Amino acid sequence: MKQLLALICGVTLSVAYAQAQTYKTAPATSQSSGLEKPSTSTMSTNTSKTPRTTGTVTAYTPGSSITIDPGTGKPEQFSLSDKVEMLGPGGKVITNTDVKTNSRVQLRTLQEGDRTVVDQITVESSR
Repeated sequence: MKQLLALICGVTLSVAYAQAQTYKTAPATSQSSGLEKPSTSTMSTNTSKTPRTTGTVTAYTPGSSITIDPGTGKPEQFSLSDKVEMLGPGGKVITNTDVKTNSRVQLRTLQEGDRTVVDQITVESSR
């Protein structure tokens, strides 16, 4: 009986450990536009780290997507979450119309299902 209980506990721990592992795939590159597509991964939405990307806005469509140049000359396009938090300098809440082309921004991303989306845009400076 004790051996059966030990076996069940061992299998349960193995399954729990396997589910806790995360894997990330590299972003695919679009050859027609020269823009990188948002990265896709199978990471869980319950992560302790929230990746951030900083760059200059090259294109912005409220409620849909934002494209930034992180300083590499290779713009990256990100999809926006349904509930994007917009912050200005000092953490002040702003409207989506305050995000303008050539503004320096920081994006916070998270996983929604199988795609990476922006859930927070912080405008660091407007140009």
